[in-house]
Order: sequence, then C-alpha cells, then structure tokens
Amino acid sequence: MNFFARLKDFCAINFPAAYESIYRFRHGVHLEDLGEAVRVHSEIFTEHVRLKNKNDFALKVPLDFSAPPIKQRVAAVVHIFYPELAEELKKLLLNIPCAVDVFISTTAPEKKSAIESVFGDFQKGSVTIKIFENRGRDIAAAFVGFKEIYKNYDACVHIHSKKSLHAKSRLSGWRNHLYKNLLGSPEIVGGILEILANEKVGLVFPQYFTPIRISVNWGRNYLVTKNFLHRFGIDADSRNLIEFPAGSMFWFKPEALAPLLDSDLTFEDFPEESGQIDGTIAHAIERAFLFIVEAAGFSWVKIDSDEKFFNMTPILKSRSQKELDANIERARHCVLKKYQR
Repeated sequence: MNFFARLKDFCAINFPAAYESIYRFRHGVHLEDLGEAVRVHSEIFTEHVRLKNKNDFALKVPLDFSAPPIKQRVAAVVHIFYPELAEELKKLLLNIPCAVDVFISTTAPEKKSAIESVFGDFQKGSVTIKIFENRGRDIAAAFVGFKEIYKNYDACVHIHSKKSLHAKSRLSGWRNHLYKNLLGSPEIVGGILEILANEKVGLVFPQYFTPIRISVNWGRNYLVTKNFLHRFGIDADSRNLIEFPAGSMFWFKPEALAPLLDSDLTFEDFPEESGQIDGTIAHAIERAFLFIVEAAGFSWVKIDSDEKFFNMTPILKSRSQKELDANIERARHCVLKKYQR
C-alpha cells in the first residue's frame, strides 16, 4: 500500500474531516449550498445531493421507554458467503426478542455443511439453508432466491457475512457497525421493531459508518440504477437526494419492497462473480431500495446506537411513544424534500 493510501485510511478512521478534504481534492469535488443539503459536483462521479451533517437525523436505539410487546411475524434473511462468520451471525440473531425464522443462502455444499453445524441447535424458529449460484451476492440471494417467503412475515432483517476485502484497513469496523446497530442487543432490536411498527415506515437502516460517509454517492452506478428503476416506473434524478443503506443490511416491511419482490428479476440478470466493487445491477439495487420504498407509499429512517461524546450527525432520543412518532416525522422531513435546480 502506498503512502497516499495509508494516509487516506488513517484519516478516514481517525480524522473524518481531514479524510473528506483528501477525498474532495482527489476527486475534484466542489459543493453547492442548497440550504439543508449540498449538491456535490465531481470530475469523476455523477453529481448528487446529500444532507448537511446537522440535518442528517438518526433515531437512537434502544428507545428510552418501554415499547409494547412485539406482535410482528419476523424473519431473518442471511447470506453467508464466509462460513467462518456463521457463529457470529447466529449470536446476533439470538438477540431478536421474539420468535424468528431464519433463511440462509450460501454458494457451495461444503459451506452449507459448515453452516448447518453452527445453526443445528438454533431454537428461536425454523432454519432453512439453500445453495444459490454465485451471482448477485446477498442481493440476488435474498430478493430472487428467497422472494417467495416474504408473504408470511411482517418484518424482516437482511444481513450478510461482510468482509470488504477491497479496503480492509479503512473498512475494518464497518461490519461490526452494521451488526451492532441492527442486532446488537434485544433492546436495540425491540426499538427497531417498534419504529417499523409505525405505519409510515417501511425500512430502517444504520446511520453511515464514518469512513464511508463521504463515499455515499452514485459512484459509477447512476445510469444502471436509473435504468433499473425504469422497470417500476420510477424516475431517478441525480439532482435529488441520494441515500441508500450502504452495505445492504437493514430491517424492512415486505410490502415496502413489494415492487422488487413481485418483479421478474432472475439470477441471470446479475453478472458472474469476479470481485466487482461497483457498476453491477447489485450495486444499482442497493441504491434503488429507498426509491422503491417511497414508490410503495412508505418512508424510511436511520437508526444509531452509538452515543459517543462527539457525533458527526444528530441522534434523536425517544422517551415516549409520542416523542418517537415526532422524531420519525422530523427525520422524514429533510429526506422527502426535493432539491431540483
């Protein structure tokens, strides 16, 4: 790794503001003020709009009040490409404070055998393990391979065995960040399910891991995402806010992703696996999730369980059901605005 790469990784982890400056310089970035947001122009990437940090609200989990008992039928859809992470994933799923059926995908018989040995004593619900072809990673496995299961559930979590080998040092904490915020304790999961019980909310995902925050953009995926969304009559405009569950792990209501689940998407729509880090239909779908949720009549919110002394973005505490509902509305306000020229 050259000196610039080591400096970039060090700053990304320890000095995010400095890392953002390096990133802007490297990619020829300049910002246009839009009030609550900024439009990001780059010499390399498609222009995009993102919220200013002070307006990028996340709801704190666990909630600061006792939520009602969980009534949702819950499923966990898990892609395990790396079976050495199966034990860690099982421990996380045990934090779901209610019954949960688990649907696991992998890519080879020997991996399936290893996963079976880990999940053989799982008692919170049924466990189904299937082998799918190695295309589309966790996205194709969940939304093509298991598309028929969602009609039986009210709330689902989508997670996978993430390693981010293309940027191992800078992104070494990303998996733990996502796992902790989605399944870190029974109280965290209970809070998420209570947020998802709000009739307006269709998807819940973690606030961005700090080192990847500056990279939440279209990348080289704008046209492929725009073309993919045309399947559903949805128009993606680069001048509007771009947000997505970076890392593709989140909780959701199946009806909020019904257009995707009811589509004719197949494994053949995804390229053969060759270590791609951008530009595939899987990367497009990652950026399309929230567009689909909104088109289905729902909104989405971010959550954050990490109350550090200093946070780059605001965390909204909910001490009552009334305050939770108000915080959901506050978090929705900025993200639903349009920032057309």
